[in-house]
Amino acid sequence: MVRTARGRPRNPEVENRIATAALAIYGDHGWAGFNFEAVARAADVSRDSLYRRWKDRRALLVDAIARVEPAPTSVDGLSLRDTLLRTALSSLERYLAPGGNALLRLYVEAPQDPELLELFHREVITPAVRRTRQLVRDAVDAGSLPAEANPTAIIDSVFGAVLMHVLATPAELRPKMVEQAEQYVTDVVDMTLRGAYYRDASPGGTGR
Repeated sequence: MVRTARGRPRNPEVENRIATAALAIYGDHGWAGFNFEAVARAADVSRDSLYRRWKDRRALLVDAIARVEPAPTSVDGLSLRDTLLRTALSSLERYLAPGGNALLRLYVEAPQDPELLELFHREVITPAVRRTRQLVRDAVDAGSLPAEANPTAIIDSVFGAVLMHVLATPAELRPKMVEQAEQYVTDVVDMTLRGAYYRDASPGGTGR
């Protein structure tokens, strides 16, 4: 979480309220309309409350984005396929959750601000990618994937498809997308892993 070292003991309830307001302001108005004054007003706190916690609006926005999480999902002991199923579905839910629109907007706007882009990647994107790449490497070591399996291609195929699915689905079809989300994610993951010659080598694995 991106914060300054200054200030009094933190109140998680207040911070969550500020983060929710930040996501709403950014999601509705973009980077040009995103500032401490607007967020403080929406969260019903003083601007000093923001300055005590975040050094600037970049740190606030990235911290707020990092809080946009679905319910915690354990992946301990799961196969690569089952882990991808859970994390891809969580990713889709994250885009559709309150504040998800801010995350989508940040993908577009962050490259226009090098400092914001670096912070976004360091705090949000890179840790998630590293975790998933390690899962692919573990699957190679376990014999579930061939040695030449490309972690980047697998990650892009699954999570890129989820992102595109959200972006390309018109508003009137969103309820149907939500209803069919689990089947869609299953189809994407299975198609990707078949193309990577995946075989579940764990005890009781499907050999898929």
